[in-house]
Amino acid sequence: MGEYPVYDDGVYDAFDVRDERFRAYSEAIAGAAAGRVVLDIGTGRDALWAVAAARAGAAHVYAVERQPDAAAQARRTVSGLGGRVTVIEGLSTAVDLPTRAGVCVSEIVGNIASAEGAVTVLADARQRLCTTDCLWIPFRVQTWAAAVSLPAGGRLLASESLPYVEKVFAAVGRPFDLRLCLGGPAADLVISSAAPVESLVFDHRRPPPDADGTATARLTVDVDSARMTGLLLWSRIAVSSAASSREIDSLTGDTRGWAPVYVPLDPTEIRSGDHLEVTFHRRTSDDGIHPDYHVSVLAPSVEEPLVWSSPHHGGVFHESALHRELFPS
Repeated sequence: MGEYPVYDDGVYDAFDVRDERFRAYSEAIAGAAAGRVVLDIGTGRDALWAVAAARAGAAHVYAVERQPDAAAQARRTVSGLGGRVTVIEGLSTAVDLPTRAGVCVSEIVGNIASAEGAVTVLADARQRLCTTDCLWIPFRVQTWAAAVSLPAGGRLLASESLPYVEKVFAAVGRPFDLRLCLGGPAADLVISSAAPVESLVFDHRRPPPDADGTATARLTVDVDSARMTGLLLWSRIAVSSAASSREIDSLTGDTRGWAPVYVPLDPTEIRSGDHLEVTFHRRTSDDGIHPDYHVSVLAPSVEEPLVWSSPHHGGVFHESALHRELFPS
């Protein structure tokens, strides 16, 4: 959902929950903001991190929000902070600041870590909006992968998702096989080791991450035998570089901010000790911000790699058997 303009009060209410994500961001901002100019990209309805930065003693906070309704509400939210927060409506890639920021806070981390455009958006902020020694929150985001076996039957699209599905289809202009997240105890479905397939570090001492990238990983099957139906992809977020910083694992951690993405593949029989070779490719889409993804998996029991392609602006509708099952008409 975060890649498309479909936020509403239900989504923002979930962001307000005092979970592991909320605590990690709050602690990182409290340790970095005092005396500095802070840029908050994607501040949202409640300007959570802009308010936290102002209360932590920031010299000034510039809070950028692209959705007009959310920007208007954010202005009301910060109105009691003595003018220390300026809300700017628009995309961060299209605005300017009167002074460069020494701290950049953002939560444009997707269910696949790069999916909300963090690579291109933060590279632009680094070049135009931030100081050369800017502190970045989060410091590192990763996408991890593992093989899973999703049982047949009983798979339903959650009813609370339906309004957002319609909004995503409307944003793209047509239905397509959109990315799906698993609800419930998704970690119980994992049948292999896990490994990172994407690691993005935001640090003034290092070059910015490349917009496009390819990574490979080897997964080892750790159950006696199973029917692999796909992969899980999920985010892990290191909010700051401090040794004491919390790292959020969206698969096993206590957070409602993210959910694991299910990558459906042709079902394949695998056995304990089998190695699965995963190739993860990210390429910037036609909007210049959000990535398209292509994943291939080579297993011992298949001659050709199992593949999954997921462009930001949508590919074929009903190409996946799972999508045909969930969207019968």
